[in-house]
Amino acid sequence: MEKVFNVTGSCNPTRHYMVDITGKFEQVKKLVDQSAYFAINRPRQYGKTTMLNTLFRELKKRDVLVVYLSFEGIGDAIFTDERKFCAGFVEMVADALSNTDPQEGRIVVDLGRDVGDLKTLSKFIRAFVERCERKVVVLIDEVDKSSNNQLFLSFLGILREQYLANDKFGAPAFQSVILAGVYDIKSLKLKIREGEETKLNSPWNIAADFNVDMSFSPAEIETMLADYADDKGVDMDRAALAERIHYYTSGYPFLVSKICKNIAEEEADQNPDYDPKHWTLADIDWSFRWLTRPMYQTTNFDDMIKNLENHSDLYGLVRAVSVEGEQVGVAADNPVVNLGITFGILAERGGYAVIANRVYEQRIATYMQSKDELAQLGKRSFAPDIDYVKEDRLNLERILLKFQQFMREHYSDRDASFLEREGRLVFLSFLRPIINGKGFAHKEPVVGPERRIDIAVTFGGREDVIETKIWRGQAYHERGLAQLSDYLDFKNLKTGYLLIFDFSKDRQPKSEWLSFADKRIFAVWV
Repeated sequence: MEKVFNVTGSCNPTRHYMVDITGKFEQVKKLVDQSAYFAINRPRQYGKTTMLNTLFRELKKRDVLVVYLSFEGIGDAIFTDERKFCAGFVEMVADALSNTDPQEGRIVVDLGRDVGDLKTLSKFIRAFVERCERKVVVLIDEVDKSSNNQLFLSFLGILREQYLANDKFGAPAFQSVILAGVYDIKSLKLKIREGEETKLNSPWNIAADFNVDMSFSPAEIETMLADYADDKGVDMDRAALAERIHYYTSGYPFLVSKICKNIAEEEADQNPDYDPKHWTLADIDWSFRWLTRPMYQTTNFDDMIKNLENHSDLYGLVRAVSVEGEQVGVAADNPVVNLGITFGILAERGGYAVIANRVYEQRIATYMQSKDELAQLGKRSFAPDIDYVKEDRLNLERILLKFQQFMREHYSDRDASFLEREGRLVFLSFLRPIINGKGFAHKEPVVGPERRIDIAVTFGGREDVIETKIWRGQAYHERGLAQLSDYLDFKNLKTGYLLIFDFSKDRQPKSEWLSFADKRIFAVWV
């Protein structure tokens, strides 16, 4: 069977090009060897199920009985009644073992005939472990499908009680239990009765901390590229390409595979310059553009937008961080920040919340731009000027000056509070029809006191950088020039552009070319 890059479901090394996760697996296996109970809580499509499958295959090679369950697709009825849940759990265990360990499966059927409540379920587990005469490890995937349910929390309480009894008295108990899902099982939110306030319950406080970094490092991404290159005979600078993929994805497993899958399966039909036997950095850039195009849809992006739409506080936070350049500190006790990290939308950098990766940064910007443009439909015109492009290159000096004129004509002092929040989106909306179809712009979030955001624009094979910032005085301005100069060095550029939103009373729209270090910077105040 021909191998492919996989972006749906778990990965299998015999069918898919995969990152070598040996290092991560060894860390997880160490927890199992220590008889730990723990939860793998990571965003959607982040490698949780793939890790459980790897554990299942490897533990089966040892004298360990592995019970692999999933709450995906079992419906809600099982959680509505204690008898249904307890009998259903026994049936799930029997079904899981019927193909892999039929003898133990028969033991389950025999011992589980009279299980009808949590007390008898607890007795069943002890008797089952004792009869097996070998260590039992339980893997449960998609546990948050039932996370808002008292019965499941009570079940976790049984596991906790047996874990403690085993530790104190040597009583029978599962050697290790691994739960996998998006939400943190340690702090499940539970509505006990209809109309009663939401409470917190922590039946999983026996769990060991799970600190394994499930994202892919550039070195790990390189192993997947090597697998593909060796299999297909493709020439590539694997280390350089892995770095570029990580630059765009921050190692989000789904996005890493999707970047590669785009190149391997779609670029030939879309890019006339594509050479299937020689991957370059330009191919990675093309895949990023293809992945973040406004009309492209995937369940991963749909899930991200759904989470923003369903949580207004998170939407406001992400907008503040992404669009407005606000600084929001990351604290363990901030539930909104933690929710953004749980969903994989936010990450921590330098103690502050940032958008988790550049793919999401671009998608969120496009999504919020579209919502703003719809709200402003008929009020503003962003029609492109033919002189914005010369010899297939952007004339950014003219673009910024025309934007300055546009702002004078369409916005007044009464719009100051709106522009302080939304000015960057207004500019991106102005820029989008100019570069649409021939280039792309992605935002580079910068954590710092100036609320500045760099926009990297690629057009006609050339990259430029536009920094947008809010005027905070000359001292901040000088510091911002130094930071822009450093970023231009990172991009190997000598020319940059600076768009300043000035809301001071004595402001005067102006523009000028500045010399800073060895750079030329065109600055425009609006």
